[in-house]
Amino acid sequence: MQAIEAWLARHPSAADTEQGIHEWWLPDMGVHVPRPDLRLALDALVQQGRLQRDTLPDGSAVYRAPAASSTP
Repeated sequence: MQAIEAWLARHPSAADTEQGIHEWWLPDMGVHVPRPDLRLALDALVQQGRLQRDTLPDGSAVYRAPAASSTP
């Protein structure tokens, strides 16, 4: 979870699928985890509001930093 948040801190406009995060983001951070563990981390970050999941028309999901709140 820390590596995903660190990636987004460095690349705030980044957005990718679970596969992309597994193949590009995490290895670039020196992190290698099994896909089931990544899925659990992504779900936890989404539930905590620290990651946004957008479902595309084909049913796939893209993950990104949560949208900034427009309320003061």
